[in-house]
Amino acid sequence: MKKITSSLIVIGSRLMMAALLLTGTTALRAQTVGDSFTTADGLACTVVSDAQPASVTVTGSSAASDILSIPAIVENGGTAFAVTAIADEAFKGSDVVTLDLTAATNLQRIGVSAFAECKKLETVTFPTASESQLTEIGTLAFHHAFNLKSFNLEDTRLTVLESFFSKNESDEISIEGLTELRLPETLVEIKNYALQFLDIKEIEIPSSVTTFGNCVLEGCVYLTDFVWKNAQITSLPLYTFRGDELNNVTIITTQPFAPDGLTDKHFYHISSDGMLTNVILTQESIESLAKGGYTNETSVFSVLVPWSGDPNAIESIKAEPKTETEVTDSGDDSWYTLQGTRVDSPKKGRLYIHNGRKVVVK
Repeated sequence: MKKITSSLIVIGSRLMMAALLLTGTTALRAQTVGDSFTTADGLACTVVSDAQPASVTVTGSSAASDILSIPAIVENGGTAFAVTAIADEAFKGSDVVTLDLTAATNLQRIGVSAFAECKKLETVTFPTASESQLTEIGTLAFHHAFNLKSFNLEDTRLTVLESFFSKNESDEISIEGLTELRLPETLVEIKNYALQFLDIKEIEIPSSVTTFGNCVLEGCVYLTDFVWKNAQITSLPLYTFRGDELNNVTIITTQPFAPDGLTDKHFYHISSDGMLTNVILTQESIESLAKGGYTNETSVFSVLVPWSGDPNAIESIKAEPKTETEVTDSGDDSWYTLQGTRVDSPKKGRLYIHNGRKVVVK
């Protein structure tokens, strides 16, 4: 009888040990969807998929640092999780200065208002094009990030450009620091007000864009040059151009503009004695506009210039800082417009190419 009791105790002990081991193993397994944890670096994460490959959304950080780095993978309980998203409002109002996403090669989405009101944010860097999976940045993701100097989206895979920086037509607060903006070739749609109230001077729209929203460039008062080559459009929304300093507009379309595809109303707030000197279109588009009754009598259509196809023309216009190089005297007659046309007498206050660089004549 004692032997039986002893055997039962041993068996019971073994069963308990097995249960403990099983419980321990379960504790090390991946959490289920909805579970949260904090990494050793202080990143707060929520599991969004426990199937392999498991993945998480970053919801915030408990670490106080000027630099926020988002990795490709985080680990918890012996399980690796791919970081696929940054949650809505995850870092809203935080003191982050540098957002480093170069290692976030699994990141697919940055949520709505994720970095809104981050008024100390100066730099955002993305993974290279070959590694990037970022296809979505939510509305107002960088709302009122006043210290941002540049925003290079060329290496992302965005297809839709939301209004990242300001809210809508009622949010008339200029993001004065943001003077450099580059867009990806994957872009298909630019939504209403997407680029409003920025201090960019020049912008190039990718040829991949097929949908262009209302008032996209509203309040970009320092914009001087707008380029859109191989555009798949036949018209633009009214009030597209509202920059007081607009100088050159180059739209080379794959088909002619519709007769009402470009009117004076597209150039709202640009006076007849303003700086607008060139609206460069294909000859077919100019002829199409003329059929719609538009002539050289208006301030806009008096500056229509057919695209020459000049191989020496400037092929790539990017947004660049507002700071300008002052030129008081030049011993070189090689002055060119941004479209590559040589001029003999450069005019004061105009932007030219001189000795291989962009300058403004003072």
